[in-house]
Amino acid sequence: MTILGIDLGTTNSAMAYIKNGQPEMIVNSRGERTTPSVFQKNLSGELVVGSVAKNQYSSLPEQTVLEIKRKMGTDDKVMIGDSSFTPQQISAHFLKYLKQAAEDFLGEKITEAVITVPAYFSDAQRKATKIAGDIAGLKVERILNEPTAAAIAYGLDHPESEKNIIVYDLGGGTFDISVVRLDSQRIEVKASAGNNHLGGMDFDRLLVDWLAEQFAEQYEVALFSFGEESEITQRHARVKLEAENVKKALSSEQEATFNLPFLAVYDGQPLSLDYTITRSEFEDIVRPLLMATLEHVDKAIRDAGLRPMDIDDIILIGGATRIPLVQQLVEEKFERVAKKDINPDEAVALGAAIQGAMKEQSLPEESSLMVIDVCPYTLGTDILRIVDGKRESGYFDILIHRNAPLPVSAKKIYNTVNDNQTTIDIGVYQGDDEDTHVRDDLRITATPIIVDGIPENKAGKEKVEIAFHYDVNGLIQIEATVLSTGRTISHVLDAQRGMMSARQVKEAKLELFDDWEKSKLASDMKAVIRRAKKVRRNAEPQQAVQIDAAIQRLEHAIQEADIELVKEREEALLDMLMDIID
Repeated sequence: MTILGIDLGTTNSAMAYIKNGQPEMIVNSRGERTTPSVFQKNLSGELVVGSVAKNQYSSLPEQTVLEIKRKMGTDDKVMIGDSSFTPQQISAHFLKYLKQAAEDFLGEKITEAVITVPAYFSDAQRKATKIAGDIAGLKVERILNEPTAAAIAYGLDHPESEKNIIVYDLGGGTFDISVVRLDSQRIEVKASAGNNHLGGMDFDRLLVDWLAEQFAEQYEVALFSFGEESEITQRHARVKLEAENVKKALSSEQEATFNLPFLAVYDGQPLSLDYTITRSEFEDIVRPLLMATLEHVDKAIRDAGLRPMDIDDIILIGGATRIPLVQQLVEEKFERVAKKDINPDEAVALGAAIQGAMKEQSLPEESSLMVIDVCPYTLGTDILRIVDGKRESGYFDILIHRNAPLPVSAKKIYNTVNDNQTTIDIGVYQGDDEDTHVRDDLRITATPIIVDGIPENKAGKEKVEIAFHYDVNGLIQIEATVLSTGRTISHVLDAQRGMMSARQVKEAKLELFDDWEKSKLASDMKAVIRRAKKVRRNAEPQQAVQIDAAIQRLEHAIQEADIELVKEREEALLDMLMDIID
């Protein structure tokens, strides 16, 4: 049984498996090694994922969802027409598409996967990713950090190496930096840092802003301030896609041109955009964001107890590392050339596939690796403290420090603070070692975990032992024990902000199945409609009118996603065509 390795990216996703002891990429249904993480439900109700959806984005921006990864772990929802989707549901559609493509490629059923996430993903984001896999029909064997996956791929090719490596991961929507110790067949992550809201899409946004400035200077009107709302949305989509193309071109060329003919109509005049930007201008625009990544690099190296001179190799992954300035800044930082023999778009998926093969023990013994990862955030609770004789709440009491090797557990004993107190509320927070107070935006649970059943007693007499545990996936479990009675409460943090309940997950599975069935139906009907339009070209005027009406009835049934009605109207249309042909 193949365990699929999946890099579920912000802008692109990829998958790999192990063949004859070596990781290999799996191409999708279009023969592509990477798949744009773009989801679309078009006007005919057809579900579209990948390149086709991305190519139609500028025409159907309101029907298209991009960059959903940044919403993972939140309770945000996306509306497409009358349909509402959670981030987990949309990600599940990507995973379903990849799963189906892998099954077609390998000729076998795929039920298990290792899915990668940014090293700096929170507990909620990791759980949301796991849920997305569940909805897609995948048992997620492991949630693996993206830089760690790349280090695994590197380690398989360098089995006898003993060195410190940096994995600098700048993707479409996130940035991670991991310091990794490679020691023979042991890969140990020493420290990680990052920013879940920094990536190539932010560079695209800055290019859009630059273009808008050029437009405003030339036409003395804001680019996105005129026209109908739908026109502005389409205009922005076209500019966004062109900005991405310009960014990519500037990685190999010294200048690139925004070429957007007939982008808008203003004062009755059609307006086209034709502006050239140099690589130097682009570098000036993105440099502040790239310098911010180096601050995280410093933090990770410091946490690992190393200096830049202690780093032996630099691995660059993520599509945005193709930007020459990225390579220049990182190489200047470490005074050494980055490795160029690793594909930045594929390393993560390859490493995930290796991790899956290690789980099922299908790799040769000499290729087996021991992987030790670290927790991305400091984990603790909120407590009262006496300050100047007064009680003050909201202090961050740390149980587990960031970059502790996984799995890891820690315990602390807390006292009651009031007479006859029978409950204790545990607020669970992720943060940083330097935090003195908790922050509500870093609270993991929407409501506190309540420990009840504490015997009535004087303040401070009753004690509760609280244990926090990070598992190998970076997921959190809590246990609380009332020491005087032995009463224990165990809590896996699955009912938290942005999380779907078990019932909602079950419903989402059914909805996804229905969506794919309806999408397949809409796709099948395309051939019928094409045939009808071909017959119409040679039909009599009266017959052409009848065919048009039948096509419209069929298209309406498709839009309503009424399977029985679609089949009924398809048969009526086919019968009509047969009569006309006869």
